[in-house]
Amino acid sequence: MRYIVGPVSELPPGQTKVVYPEKVKSGIGVFNVDGEFYALKNTCPHMGGPLCRGRVRGTSAAELPEDGQPEIHWVRNGEIIACPWHHWEFEIKTGKTIFESRQKVRTYPVAIECPEELERLKAGVETIPVKVEDATIVLEI
Repeated sequence: MRYIVGPVSELPPGQTKVVYPEKVKSGIGVFNVDGEFYALKNTCPHMGGPLCRGRVRGTSAAELPEDGQPEIHWVRNGEIIACPWHHWEFEIKTGKTIFESRQKVRTYPVAIECPEELERLKAGVETIPVKVEDATIVLEI
């Protein structure tokens, strides 16, 4: 099933849009991470929280330089989503936790379609009203 999210121009880098396709009642979060698009199910595997309503951020990483003084650095800014309920953190690109765990969030393929291709695909496609002016984000569900 294909689901039209909307024009690329309406989801700038660093932004998230949660959509509600008929087959995914909890919704799907679509993320623009530095011009690349990713989609995650809007359900945290920990306790079912609305994951994609959480804060997109980075995370901290420890480094032990040669002088032996540990340093903490902020890394991967804009690549991590934190569940708003308990702050479990997941990689937006993979759906995996950033800590050791088998827990994972379902991911969905995202395609960017040019307006001409989109017009050919519209027959039988579940859509939301959008004004097509540029490339369009389409989920494969």
